[in-house]
Amino acid sequence: MAPGTGAPHVVIVHGWRMDGLDRIKALFLKKLVEQEWNIHLVTLPYHFLRKPSESRYSGEYMVSSHISRTIQSTRQAVCDLRTHIQWIKKEYSGSPVYVVGVSLGGFITNLAATVEPRIDALASVFYANRLSYAVWRTVPGKFIRAELERNGVTYEKLQQYWKITEPSAAMPGMSMDNILLLSAKYDQYVHLTDADYLWEAWGRPRRSVYRCGHAGLVLNKERIAKDVMEFLTVRAQTCTVIGRIHN
Repeated sequence: MAPGTGAPHVVIVHGWRMDGLDRIKALFLKKLVEQEWNIHLVTLPYHFLRKPSESRYSGEYMVSSHISRTIQSTRQAVCDLRTHIQWIKKEYSGSPVYVVGVSLGGFITNLAATVEPRIDALASVFYANRLSYAVWRTVPGKFIRAELERNGVTYEKLQQYWKITEPSAAMPGMSMDNILLLSAKYDQYVHLTDADYLWEAWGRPRRSVYRCGHAGLVLNKERIAKDVMEFLTVRAQTCTVIGRIHN
């Protein structure tokens, strides 16, 4: 970034079924504030205040046995993220935009990176890649799978229906040097097999694999924050504008 331009803007996308942003803030907020960078916290469809009154929990309708709604909510999440990035670029010309996604948020940021050229750097933490795999092969998806099977949907059919949502189906519109992927070796929510699929499809960008499960988002939060911030800091040469928090 050239001298005299504004501080980086970091757009953070949370995970599936989170009922608040406390865990996200615990991960990144302190270090970002110390850097005086701008922080943007994006809410996924059907989460938090976007949760319908009839929904039993935050994020219930984001990924579900409703095949077309899952595609639509994924598309909406990517559109929301792209719109926000484009707004930042318009309002803060010259400032870089870094995107950080956690769990399902990582899936969304990865997908956005394949269609949004204005992302300057991407850090994806414990991300999923194939929704069909996540629903059929992992613990969080077992009830969705059961409902799909009751309605005659096979794994092969679901793969076809949801393939359009897979980040691995396209290449990101940025240099591989500006991508950081973080995964957990023993993750039962996002299997390393699925994370590997994206890593290979994208040509093996920079990656770290932690010896932990999905709970590493809490248990290893200091290391995750350190790795992400070191990666982003290398890509930011100067910060001259005091940061703000945008909800």
